[in-house]
Amino acid sequence: MTDLALSRDGSRLVATISQYDDESGKLVPSLWELDPTGAAEARRLTHSAEGESKPVFHDDGSLYFVSSRANDDKAALWRLPAVGEAEKVLSRPGGIDAVHTGGKTVVVTTSVMRGAADVEADVKLREERKTSGILHTASPTRIWDHELGPDELRLQVVDGIDLTPEPEHALEEMEFAVTPDGRTVIATWAVARPGWPQVQLVAIDTTTGVRRVLADDPTAGFYDVAVSHDGRYVAARRHVDPQPDVPPSGALVVIDLATGDLRDLVNDPDLWVSEPADIRFATDDSAVYFLADDHGDRPIMCVDLQTGELTRVTDDGCYANLQPAADAINAVRHRVDSPPSPVRVDLSTGQVVHLLPQTTVGKLERVGVTMADGVRVEGWLLLPDTTEPAPLVVSIHGGPHLSAGSWNWRWNNTVFLDAGYAVLQPDYSLSVGYGRAFIERGWEGWGATAYDDLMAITDAVVQRPDIDADRTAAVGGSFGGYLVNWIAGQTDRFRCLVSHAGIWSFVSQNSIADYPGYFGRQFGYPEERPERYADRSPVRGLANITTPMLVVHGSADHRVPVGEGLHLFNDLQRKGVESAFLSFPDEGHHVLKPANSRLWHTAVRDWLAKYL
Repeated sequence: MTDLALSRDGSRLVATISQYDDESGKLVPSLWELDPTGAAEARRLTHSAEGESKPVFHDDGSLYFVSSRANDDKAALWRLPAVGEAEKVLSRPGGIDAVHTGGKTVVVTTSVMRGAADVEADVKLREERKTSGILHTASPTRIWDHELGPDELRLQVVDGIDLTPEPEHALEEMEFAVTPDGRTVIATWAVARPGWPQVQLVAIDTTTGVRRVLADDPTAGFYDVAVSHDGRYVAARRHVDPQPDVPPSGALVVIDLATGDLRDLVNDPDLWVSEPADIRFATDDSAVYFLADDHGDRPIMCVDLQTGELTRVTDDGCYANLQPAADAINAVRHRVDSPPSPVRVDLSTGQVVHLLPQTTVGKLERVGVTMADGVRVEGWLLLPDTTEPAPLVVSIHGGPHLSAGSWNWRWNNTVFLDAGYAVLQPDYSLSVGYGRAFIERGWEGWGATAYDDLMAITDAVVQRPDIDADRTAAVGGSFGGYLVNWIAGQTDRFRCLVSHAGIWSFVSQNSIADYPGYFGRQFGYPEERPERYADRSPVRGLANITTPMLVVHGSADHRVPVGEGLHLFNDLQRKGVESAFLSFPDEGHHVLKPANSRLWHTAVRDWLAKYL
């Protein structure tokens, strides 16, 4: 389950729910109408083989969505009226990526060939292009899993103008909203600079296309845009970039759209505003709802717009897709042991009503250990349904500024639970939700500090009588993969390891990643602080590695390029360490295609079974 959309009057709630198709090996999304109160059963609204997603309600009560139905090569914009059949509204050569509405105005994002002034020119440029070559004149040249260009993402008004005719990739990874009167689009705008873009917040007139800057800070970026119902205020998350000796921080800001005045609404160094924060204004604009990480949970928070008074709306669980009504918030709730499911949160009592049958797996416990410096390191422990001591899989989250408390389809630990393993999901130093000092504690040591935390909580858990201390493994992806690589060179206590998209050498990775300035801002640049790149690279522990390792990497990964996985695997092979390399030529940093995901989980589970 992904999207959630609530009608303006709060009477209709629509979700995108995807189901696996055995024939195509794909997830096919469809739109379902849910009762916002949970009283009536859900009913399916769309049934095409291609699927539908990204629903959004219009002021007239109709539902807009994107779909590649009707033999479209690319996703088009469709409209489902309150009564009647769906009709295609708009198609573009580059497809429709997202849609938002305000008043009578409908705004979409679409990819357009650079230099194309209209649809006809876009089609012609695509037809005339005979080469795959792309000339880049600024960094970045790629993001996540794709190369930038020769097309670029633009904002366009349906039955109106192209709002961003020459964006030069300023809208890659963009977020936007439309004011309730439809006159203005509020969007993030990435200004190119070497290594790391500067993300501004801009306002664009939907009639003239005139753009003005709302928020600009060379030390921070602005994300997660929301507009008040009266159109007066814009709220956003400000993410302060890291510095070599200072970790990043976040705040919630509000901007007066007329005057441009910006003020902090929430700026507590011990409160981590989640990424994304899923910011929404209350229906009467008296408060702002957002998400914040807290000890493995991601609760809904509320801040009064005038007084700044902060309250917590929900207790345990992680929330997303907030859709506030007058007396409740519809949202999606998930946790380590339960997948995303739609809920209704009563604002007066905090009661959570599940709108669909809830699924939970295994037995979940909160665990922790107190370190020598007095800091408490916490985590989640999933236990299988067995009377025998279970082998333990230590599953290390990525980020590093994330938490292990949420459900994850890309790396789903219930697959291991189903095979009879207990799963420990720890929050090491650098994880969010434990205050500023907890992040700062791991900032200087990086892999070394996180390693100490991981080993300490593992030592505590294996003392339990329901855990088989002699049969343990460690697995991790992204920063978790980096930590698995670090573990490999420090200890042989685990029977096997799995490293997915993990950095092996910061020296090589830094200059070839999509954002090469990311670690430059955290470590200092290699020419300035070469010792940091060397000391924090797992490759330095190669001589000590004896534990069997499965290395996994996508060839289209530009966040941690595949060269890191190949470097690691080739070093292991040369040294004679038992190892295997699972390659996905058509995947990026994340294995997203369902058939590939099934193979990924099967291969990892087989690797564990071989040694545990």
